[in-house]
Order: sequence, then structure tokens, then C-alpha cells
Amino acid sequence: MGRTLGKVVIVFALLAVATVAAASMDGAAIVSPGRAKIATIDDATIAPPVAGFLGFDLGEERRYVIAPDGAMRSGESATWGARLDRVETVGGRSIGVFELTHSVSRQGINLSGTMIVKWNYRGEARINEFGFPEEVRFSMYEEHIGEAPWRGVLMSAAYIFDGDRYIKTVRVPDQEWRFTFGISTHNDLDLDVPSGMFLFRPRASGIDFFMNPALLGFAVPELVPDTWKRRVLFFRPTYPVRFPGARYAARERDKVAAIRRYYVKRTLEAKESSELKIGGRTLNVRKIDLSGGAREAFIDEFGRVVRIDLDLDAITRRNRYIRLLFPSEY
Repeated sequence: MGRTLGKVVIVFALLAVATVAAASMDGAAIVSPGRAKIATIDDATIAPPVAGFLGFDLGEERRYVIAPDGAMRSGESATWGARLDRVETVGGRSIGVFELTHSVSRQGINLSGTMIVKWNYRGEARINEFGFPEEVRFSMYEEHIGEAPWRGVLMSAAYIFDGDRYIKTVRVPDQEWRFTFGISTHNDLDLDVPSGMFLFRPRASGIDFFMNPALLGFAVPELVPDTWKRRVLFFRPTYPVRFPGARYAARERDKVAAIRRYYVKRTLEAKESSELKIGGRTLNVRKIDLSGGAREAFIDEFGRVVRIDLDLDAITRRNRYIRLLFPSEY
């Protein structure tokens, strides 16, 4: 069915959200009677060496960038990365541990003149062999590059699957918040496995940590049949805010609104095969229609998402896409 995304080995001190205690805002026990125990690193064993996992070789890294040159505004750039760090076995299930990165730069202005505003994201995702995200952790911070350099505070979030819900923990300086929310219904969803949901946020602008093309690849078969169409449920985590308050807490506790906020459904459909030039190389690809949030994706014969086409930039009015970088381009 899909592929698997795992838990990255980037250990952030501020990201140790699995052990938070008294700062919980909703007061619910983390593991209640009758619920599945949350797997920890102590429960996991490193699986024997594998040739590949959800289309990734062990240690393989894929990097992506917004293209073509000049498609974005002056001073803007965006990159993504995904690397399969290891494969673990938890409760008889294989879990891929993926390191995820994202960086976005924009031009800004302050009293000292122009500057580059840069957002940096680093995370880890634990994805099982069916592509279901069992745990997602990430941190983010803002920095200004120019005559008056500045670096903002580190903020982090964690989402841990717990039976029929996610436990979300957010940490900003001096504050820690915890919430729980359910999972959207879907025909293919099976929470006992678990399977039938994938980590990805389709956005027409393309600028988002979870718009990583490698994540979309987990929802597409490694070998796409001649005729393939599928309604897919995507999980799309939200980001911490610098100054959470009562309104933020009330929104997070709204269980009905959470279903709309954290989940989206899209129909993926395989279209024609063709040749596509990426980074000076000509690849044999299959087009996948995304039915919203982006125009289409292209999968090569190795099962890699090599390009996602986006909407026109609102300012430059140029076509943009996210494309795979080859190691020689790093």
C-alpha cells in the first residue's frame, strides 16, 4: 500500500516532548487503560540490514529545491531533505526512521536595511511499512541574515500515535502544552494495523515543511499499475506559535475543528508516461494527478517523486515546481 516514514535520529534537547508532565493543558492521561502503549526507543530493536524500505535504501538521502532559477522572488529560496537513517522493529512491525529538513528564505527590511529572513526546520518521522506516520517530531527557528543578524527562539512539536488518536506536545521557551485529537474517518484507514494514512501537506504555494516530495512518495506504489486511482488521507501537522494563549488552547481543544485542521483527502490518479528533463538528466516518468493543493507530480522508474508542479507565483507570474537534486548538485 504505501511506504514508511520513520523517526529521525536528530535529538533536540528541546524536543524531548515524550516525557512532559504537569504542563499538560487538557489533563488527559497519556496512556489510559485499554489504549495501546506508546512505543519508546527502549521498546525498539534495530532491524537486520535491509536492501530498502518504502523505496529508500538505508542511509539514502533525497534533496529537493524550488525551480527553475528565477521562479521565486528576489532573495527567496526553499529546500527540503529526507534521509532514511535506520529501520527498527517494534512489536513485530518495521518502522523506518527518517530525518527531515526544510529551509525557507525571504527578503525582508528592517531599520538597518534589507536582510534575509530564514526559517529552519529539522525533524524526524517514524513511518511503518504501510506508510502510516506513527510519530512525528520537529523543531523550527527564525533567523535574520544581514547587517543586524538575529536568531529567534527554538520551538518544537511532537505528534505521537496512540490507538485512535494523536497526542500533541508543543514546547516554546518557558511553556509546554499538550493536547489530544482524533483521526479522520477514511475507507482505507485501519488503526489496528495501523495503515491507510500518509504524512504530507499539499499546498499550491509549495512552501511548507510537510510538502516534502519524499513524503508524497509513500502514498504511491513503487510500481504504478497501468490504471491506478486512489482516494488518500493525508495527515498534516500544524506548527508551534511563539506566544500561545487562551485562544490557541481553545482552538487546539476543539475536537471537531481538529479533524478539518489536521487531515485532508485527495484523489491521486496515474496518468501518461513520458520523458522529463530534471537537472540536466532525462528521466522516464509517470505523471500523478493530485486533485488540489498542487497540480501534478512525476514519479520515476525507481519510485522516486522527482518533481511536483505548483501554481504560478503571485508576484513573478512564473511556473514553479519542486524538483529532485542529484548528488552531483549538492
